[in-house]
Amino acid sequence: MPNLQVFENDPKPEAGPVVSDAAEPLVLEGQAASSAGAPRLRHVPNAVSAVALFAARLLVAVVQLRLVDKYWGGGYTGLNALSNQVLLYVTLLELGLSQSATTLLYEPILQRNFPRVSRIILALRHDVRLLAAAGSLVIVPAVAWYARGIHGALPLSTVMRTLICIAATGLLQLTAIHLQVYLNAAEQLDKVNYTFAAGYLLKTIIGLPLAIHWHNYLLLPLTIAVLTFGELVSLRIAFHHAFPQFQPGPWLDESRQIRKRAKFVMIQRVAGVAYYQSDFIILSITTSLVMVKDYAKFQYVAAALLSIVGLVAASLTTSVARLQLLQHAENRRRQYVTAQSAMCFIGAILMLAFWFSSATIVSLVFGQDPAVEWSAVLLFGVALFLNVVKVVDDIFIMAKGAFEIGYWVPAIEVPVYVVSGVLLSHRIGFAGILIASIATNLVVSIGLKGIVLSQPVFDSTKAQWYGNRILSIGSALLAVLPLACLYALAQRFLHPTFLRFVATNLLAFGYLLAGIRWILSRSSRYRLLER
Repeated sequence: MPNLQVFENDPKPEAGPVVSDAAEPLVLEGQAASSAGAPRLRHVPNAVSAVALFAARLLVAVVQLRLVDKYWGGGYTGLNALSNQVLLYVTLLELGLSQSATTLLYEPILQRNFPRVSRIILALRHDVRLLAAAGSLVIVPAVAWYARGIHGALPLSTVMRTLICIAATGLLQLTAIHLQVYLNAAEQLDKVNYTFAAGYLLKTIIGLPLAIHWHNYLLLPLTIAVLTFGELVSLRIAFHHAFPQFQPGPWLDESRQIRKRAKFVMIQRVAGVAYYQSDFIILSITTSLVMVKDYAKFQYVAAALLSIVGLVAASLTTSVARLQLLQHAENRRRQYVTAQSAMCFIGAILMLAFWFSSATIVSLVFGQDPAVEWSAVLLFGVALFLNVVKVVDDIFIMAKGAFEIGYWVPAIEVPVYVVSGVLLSHRIGFAGILIASIATNLVVSIGLKGIVLSQPVFDSTKAQWYGNRILSIGSALLAVLPLACLYALAQRFLHPTFLRFVATNLLAFGYLLAGIRWILSRSSRYRLLER
């Protein structure tokens, strides 16, 4: 999730957020800061495209996991699941430059300052490609070192070649990251989402049949790397269509500004990848690839639910940033409180859905009864709820570009999670990682954030922030109690399993939509009464 801003008439902006709690709302030239004069937001098509991308990713993950397990066995299934996390680590080579550039693009795009937009894009393209070229020199030894540390019966050469293909895919994606950044900052993220959705589907449709026909798993990661070129061409076309004013210009000053903020972005970026994408890697080292396979079945369900929340939230971040630019401090705080209430409600419903439906999904998708205890499923659900709740914080941090405020919080969060995850998973299996995630969320995401980020990022006092967070979580849990009762009754009285799964989750989806509508309408009524 990237995003926000800087003024053209300020050649050396600070890395902090443009909007402070005392700031006046931004008024564009020739435009009043009113609902009538505000720029048109594209949050709906962006959100729809995020759902489409989620559906494509989910379908591809399930198909690959099931077919790889069927034709090559559990070890290859674990290796296939591991590849996505390796890919995300490779993309860290951009060192936070893309998110930094995105936050700097909002202001000139709103002001239609095309020369400056071009300079920022050129600076980002140069710096990221330079980093990708330098990083490629260390990829092979890094992959070789990691491959030797994996516990499993697969040939070392197969593991190394697979990971090298995935790393090459990540390096190719980095060469076009400046195209994605502009489309995101210009609220045209739907073009990026649809491109990647089509890429996921084509890579699987072509790569899996080739690998199965020739009985060679390596053809799948090789196909993924080759077809990434098509994604790059598509993004390039979309970029030039969306930004025909792009032109060369001096970019060194913009590069300095991007790098200045990127050092703070990088901490957030590394923390996000390490926190959300280390579980497979930890298990592959502390247990085995077969254990990764068992864990992956439930983790894919939890990750799918969290992923759609994250994708939709990311697609809305640009719109949130623009609205924040046009509002006073108190209105910005109310926007955050409303978003927090909605996110807590969403998280509570997803937690219930996971508790009562994840085992059914695993059985239907993978064709076997889940080999996971109910206590582990409960832990999965609680961890999912807490991770969903904190998505709203990430949206507003990135919408304000406030990466330098409390940048050290992730530096505490990630080591606590990784170290406790390694120690606990070594002793009690993957339940240890879930316990580590829950404890880290409670101590850091709720404990420290309220102290450090409440005023400068969320426009709240510490008491307001803690009070709103606790009230939002408590209200959400109480609001879903009727739904929990219906889920429990359905387990006893509604059969067969598939009918129960469809009926209960359709009801939960309707309940979610009704709740979100009520939260938003309540906020709108409050604003009208104030006026």
